[in-house]
Amino acid sequence: MSYPYSLVLKFCFSIVFSFSGYSQNKLEKEYRIKSSDVPKLALDFMTQGPFDKKIKWYAEESQDGNSIEAKTIYKNRKYSVEFDTEGNPQDVEQKIPFTSIPEDLRKQIQNSLDSIFTKSKVKKTQKQWVASRSTLISLINKKTVTENYNVNYELVIKGKKNRRYSYYELLYDYSGSLLRILKIVNANTDNLLY
Repeated sequence: MSYPYSLVLKFCFSIVFSFSGYSQNKLEKEYRIKSSDVPKLALDFMTQGPFDKKIKWYAEESQDGNSIEAKTIYKNRKYSVEFDTEGNPQDVEQKIPFTSIPEDLRKQIQNSLDSIFTKSKVKKTQKQWVASRSTLISLINKKTVTENYNVNYELVIKGKKNRRYSYYELLYDYSGSLLRILKIVNANTDNLLY
């Protein structure tokens, strides 16, 4: 095989694999668990937050592996905290209105949605913090944070592509770059939109 031909072939394969990784299916199974089945690290984390309502615990199995999720409400805002199976926090998400995203960023996200879907409707928006354990505790307690952390926006969209409607989960960073798009397969819409 000649060098230029193999280079073109490698380029074509890289494009195919990058697009196949760009839009994958989200396969998720979520079920309630008792607090007695939750790792102590996760229980301790939740006691350090301001949460005054009952905390519901879930085990989650997805294409990314297994995790544990705590869901609760604080000051009329829904929160979910995802932990690994050892109880280490992975992220904190706060449900927010799509319109509360800063205007320039919201327009950039909307332009992205318009380029992906022929029609789309935002069904759920969450502000996501990814940081160290101590920084996440400070963020949920609205304390001053000195360490770096990432802010992302996770959207659940009912979108039309190829004349078909489906649900999708999209993750954008704070600059409006699309980090991930997953087509939601067999979604339990009650859990999905919580």
